[in-house]
Amino acid sequence: MMRSALTMDRPALPTVPALSGRDPYRPPEPEAVRTVRMVDAVDILGRERELAALAAVVERSPTAPTSLVLHGDPGVGKTVLLQAASGHARALGIRVIGGTGYESEAHVAFAGLHQLLAPVTEYVERLAPFHRTVLRRILGVEDGPVPDRLAVSAASLAAVTAVAEDGPLLIAVEDAHWVDHPSREVVMFILLRLQANQHIRAVFARRALLASERVTPGLSMLEVLPLSDEAADRLVRRLHPRLPETVRHRVLQDAAGNPLALAELPGAFGTEAAVGLEMLPATAPLRTRLETGYASRVRTLPAELRRALLLTALDGDRIEQRANPSHATALDPADVLMLEALGLVTRDSTPSGLRFRHPLVRSAIVHTAAPDEIRAAHAALADSYRGRSERRLWHLAAATVEPDEAVADEIEQAARAISLRGGAGLAVSALQRAADLSPSPLGAARRLQHAAELASESGQLNLAQQLTDDARRRLDDPTQVASNLTTKAQVLLRRDGDLNAARKLLLRVLTKDLAVQEPRTLATALHQLLLATHAAGDPDAWQETRERLRAVHGTGPLEETAQLLHDVLGDTARAGADARGRLQTLFEALDADAPPGRLAELCRVARWLDALGDYRPEVRTLREREVGTGALTHAAEGYLCEAQYLYLSGDWEGSEQQATAGLELSVRHGMEPSVNDFRCVLGLLAASRGDTESAVEFSRSIEQWAAPRGSGLHLAQSARNLALAALAQGDYETAYAHLLRISPAGSLRPYASCAPWAVYDLVEAAVRSGRHDQAGTHVAAVDRAGLADLTPRLRLLTFAARALAAPDEQAAPLYQQALSLPGIERWPFDHARVRLTLGELHRRNLRPGDARPELRRAADIFRRVGATAWQQRAEQELRATGVALESPAGAVGHTATSPLVHLTAQQLEVAELAAAGLSNKQIAERLYLSPRTVSAHLYRVFPKLGISSRSALRDALSAPTA
Repeated sequence: MMRSALTMDRPALPTVPALSGRDPYRPPEPEAVRTVRMVDAVDILGRERELAALAAVVERSPTAPTSLVLHGDPGVGKTVLLQAASGHARALGIRVIGGTGYESEAHVAFAGLHQLLAPVTEYVERLAPFHRTVLRRILGVEDGPVPDRLAVSAASLAAVTAVAEDGPLLIAVEDAHWVDHPSREVVMFILLRLQANQHIRAVFARRALLASERVTPGLSMLEVLPLSDEAADRLVRRLHPRLPETVRHRVLQDAAGNPLALAELPGAFGTEAAVGLEMLPATAPLRTRLETGYASRVRTLPAELRRALLLTALDGDRIEQRANPSHATALDPADVLMLEALGLVTRDSTPSGLRFRHPLVRSAIVHTAAPDEIRAAHAALADSYRGRSERRLWHLAAATVEPDEAVADEIEQAARAISLRGGAGLAVSALQRAADLSPSPLGAARRLQHAAELASESGQLNLAQQLTDDARRRLDDPTQVASNLTTKAQVLLRRDGDLNAARKLLLRVLTKDLAVQEPRTLATALHQLLLATHAAGDPDAWQETRERLRAVHGTGPLEETAQLLHDVLGDTARAGADARGRLQTLFEALDADAPPGRLAELCRVARWLDALGDYRPEVRTLREREVGTGALTHAAEGYLCEAQYLYLSGDWEGSEQQATAGLELSVRHGMEPSVNDFRCVLGLLAASRGDTESAVEFSRSIEQWAAPRGSGLHLAQSARNLALAALAQGDYETAYAHLLRISPAGSLRPYASCAPWAVYDLVEAAVRSGRHDQAGTHVAAVDRAGLADLTPRLRLLTFAARALAAPDEQAAPLYQQALSLPGIERWPFDHARVRLTLGELHRRNLRPGDARPELRRAADIFRRVGATAWQQRAEQELRATGVALESPAGAVGHTATSPLVHLTAQQLEVAELAAAGLSNKQIAERLYLSPRTVSAHLYRVFPKLGISSRSALRDALSAPTA
């Protein structure tokens, strides 16, 4: 039997020594015999660098990363290196799990995770009940709704950790670029939580990185380059010792250092494949040359065997032997020998023991088949996947040519199911195919319109515009026109923030004959109109919106949601004390398969009612389920809600992480309004920390975008951030001027959504700038509006504002009343500000004994959350009461303990680089952080070192320890 070029007998070569570091699960062995043979040495000629990096990862060297991604061109040797790593791991007694990404499974959610965990299901059964149930559902062995992405990720991490408890574990995945997106997210979740001391490592192989691709921080990338000229020549001479000199030079020239080409191209010369190669132009890509060579071998196979290979190629490259005779693509042993002799398949560690030699073999099989043969194969596969809608969907779509309503309807139903499980982006292409197969113009237009809606939700905003135009061209039906205009308005809102144009389109929808329009379209149009009007913050616009709301009759939950959106977003100060109860009722009525847009709307209301703490699981679902291939516009709302909740609860680092992730998502998909939403959050964080420079920069960007579009909401949030930054620096005149842009003192301007939350800021700025009358009239306006009854946090701010505006002799009991409200610890920054003002009051009234505990508590809270400027203000007040605090090195009050012990390792590194004169941007680039994170670290470092400026860092860091 003829043998493949890479498996022919060869002289033995020296093995590769193992790196230092004994495996803790194996007994020590003499250093002289501790060698490792990762693969046959001929296969790894010229790969010393890659082998050393892989060995370090597999052996868990202390200096090696926990994961390594090999990337490079097809045929460059990634598979050989990955197999080398896996073989090396097994030789050391390390368990290897993983799998291969298949193009045919790229649209099947969690197909990759199934490969990863299927060999270790016995460990899944050992997990806690919740984690076990989650994974059993994902693996398809237990019925139930699909769990959210975070639950799947946490359960998978628990399973992998359980496997590693029995010994070291290596995760090895080939063709990782074809792994479905949900599985990739789960694996990334696991990798980013690996610790250097854990016995889990991971190696991946994938195609070459594109210039537009973003590498996830924390992953180590290693590009596998072509072999050097010397190594390529050695490999050809070794594999093909009798090759004529002229042919050898031609092979070296054409292969350009690609190991697969060096192995395969010589076999083509002198065969019928050479005819195909010679017909190619001299500039033909190497991929084309290799595929042409494989195609010539495929054509020599019997028709029945080619049909079986085609089914396999279209179904994920899994080759079955006759051990499973029921499988449509099962092969006889004789078939396997023939394919092996032709170099089309190779042995491996998959359950069947076989796989295609290279992905180009698969593409060659498909490209050599006639279109009718390909459609017939897809039809057979679709029939075999009855009951598995996602797998059946793509094969059914590919198998059908003529319009067929039954097929179009089945594809549409499967697409709806995918979108409800966090696959809105994947469902778009399915609906486009369903539209192509629709016999009637009405059905085609309806499906295209639905695809446009999902494209809009999934951040494919330009595609949504194209699909909307295409649907409009297909049919000009009154119902269709309304849906068409609504989707166009959504794109304008989500992509451009064009509030005026979007409102005009939506008002057109809601002034047409409402009786002929679909309820879902009416509800969507009304909700989008409410959001656009909220963003504008214009009373006249709200008047029009109220009229449209009254015109839409009905009592269903969609109308109830619209009414609540109107009451809360339209005039938060007058939304009513029952608003939170109405929100809870709507959340409780939410079905498990409710559209993500509905969940996003309720989460948005919870954000404006300070009720996010009651709905963390729903926010997490919105964020985790919809990221990736889901409704990205709603995922952005999830990030925004989580960032706000973490800010209010005092986890400012977590808030910054969520806001940054949401910002990156929004920038990547061109969602400009969301970009500025996250700039508002990041500006708020900067202002609260006392980082005035960053707060001003964020506000400048926000206002440059928002002013031309009339986005009063963004302008008001920007003004609030600038006012808070000014308050932190004691610039009360500037703060007061900014706050008047939101609402004048003495009133809560209707439809100014930020006005209720700026009450305490405005009263403080007014009092401290000598405007006591304005402060009093504003408190009176707040009381008339009943703001204290709306949310518990507004009750705290309202009570504190009353105390701040009251005469000194009446203020202390009012402050105590505010501080005795239940649960105020949930809002540490607000809580600390109230204690600070009470402490300042006691200190001014010459009651230092009463002032000290309040000021000390405020300073501690400010320190914990990272409010550096406010902490310094509290500590300054403490010193004024006679308390001796730590000062910079060499100053009065310096203690024997070095302040450096209070810095984390990263804070110390940031401080040292800043002291050396590096800018925040330069520090960020060196430490792989964002400039905002560097800024946050520095504002935590300053109070720990007892300094207030960057210029004092050098002296503080060089001060001797007593």
